[in-house]
Amino acid sequence: MPLPRLRIATQLSLLLTVAVALAVIAVGGLSVWNLRSGFIDYLRARDDAQFTRFVQVLERRAAADPSMAWLRDDREAMRELMDEFTGRPLRTRRPPPPNHPPDREGMPPPPPPPPAAAAGGNLGDRITIRDMQGQRLAGRPQPAGGHRTVRAIKVNGVEVALAELVAEPEPEAMDIRFLQRQYAGLAGAGVGTVIIALLLGWWVAGRWSRPLRELQLATQRIARGEKVQPSAHADSPTSRSGAVEIDQLVSDVHAMALALTALEDARRTWIAQISHELRTPLSVLRGELESIEDGARQPTPAVIRSLGEEVAQLNRLVDDLHTLSMADLGQMACEMVAGDANAALQRIAHKFDARAQQMGLTLIIQRAAQAIAVEWDFGRIEQMLSNLLENSLRYTHAPGHIAVGWTATAQTLQLVVQDSAPGVASAHLPKLFDPLFRVDAARTRTGQHGSGLGLSIVRAIARAHHGYVQADASELGGLVLRVELPLHPQHLDRRTQAS
Repeated sequence: MPLPRLRIATQLSLLLTVAVALAVIAVGGLSVWNLRSGFIDYLRARDDAQFTRFVQVLERRAAADPSMAWLRDDREAMRELMDEFTGRPLRTRRPPPPNHPPDREGMPPPPPPPPAAAAGGNLGDRITIRDMQGQRLAGRPQPAGGHRTVRAIKVNGVEVALAELVAEPEPEAMDIRFLQRQYAGLAGAGVGTVIIALLLGWWVAGRWSRPLRELQLATQRIARGEKVQPSAHADSPTSRSGAVEIDQLVSDVHAMALALTALEDARRTWIAQISHELRTPLSVLRGELESIEDGARQPTPAVIRSLGEEVAQLNRLVDDLHTLSMADLGQMACEMVAGDANAALQRIAHKFDARAQQMGLTLIIQRAAQAIAVEWDFGRIEQMLSNLLENSLRYTHAPGHIAVGWTATAQTLQLVVQDSAPGVASAHLPKLFDPLFRVDAARTRTGQHGSGLGLSIVRAIARAHHGYVQADASELGGLVLRVELPLHPQHLDRRTQAS
């Protein structure tokens, strides 16, 4: 039979209440047992102490008459003995009733003794005094069985009688009332504790479940494709549950909502920008072809060359989009081969000398002093460095400078490309590697418009080689881009697969 499904507040409240109730029952039961057994031990210790005092009083009386004849069948003597034991003043003997027949020794029987004094409790009712032959001298007859304590009455070291105390089978009424009060107090404390635990559990469970219900509604809206705005009070002290895990979960879901919103906005921006980038060369192609078809233009070599340039631009854009898509899927193909990074980077950089001079810029190449053995996909590395230099050529104002250099350590190589003014606002630096992102017009040369995919491809190639790229302000007044690559990325791949 499946268990009923309950809300988390109800489950936590019941769980806490049951746990506290079991603890109260266990502790209460142990306390009751310990109280009763300890109280009985206390009563026995009290009886033992009083019985010892009674024996001492009896021995002082027996010192005057060791034969104990003064005590035999004399209830007045027993009562006087108890009066001395309890510390009450001795009473005078009362004369016998006039018409009462004498007993077998000619003495009238005394009236029944009064109740025992409070100081001695019912001790007198449980004491029997016997001679050395076991005959009862004084005290009431006691029922058989039960725990008995026997003490010898000694006079000058000689045993003249025996005093016998029968253990109390049940506590007295006053003792019982004391135990009942203790039991009632324990029961009240237990019930109060369970009620407090129930209320506290309900309050804590409600505090825990409230943010969870809000998260449930938020995730349902996210599943329906709706935008979820994080609550303005999400991090306020009043909205916290008090549980670190729940508060962290709330923060994570809010962060996820922000990330999903940003991704959705980026997706829409991506689609809009891709459409714009594709529409521009297609519109030029369509216009040129319509002009040729209408006879307005002749298919001269210059016109054909212009159409070819637009097709090439369109092809580059499609190739870049495909490269980024493969990188996002983790399927960017890289063929690692051994080679000299120093010679390869120098060769790639020198390809841009002529273009830099034509644009009024000075290209400075700072190569390493010796060969650097690496295992890279040199085709991808050429594409990466070309994109970095294209970015500097496109956005650096003439006259200006572009510096490219690289240094190597035992494990990595750092490639640095920096340029002169204009620079990039610090707020835009983290976004430079986002696809289709463009900075403001201050960082754009007239007639030089890129697709906004070059730096995104640089980051994708760096990641494919287990490296990274970062942007910062340059000392030359423009932008500096630093790429750090391991010399042997394949070794890192093997370690990852082995782990």
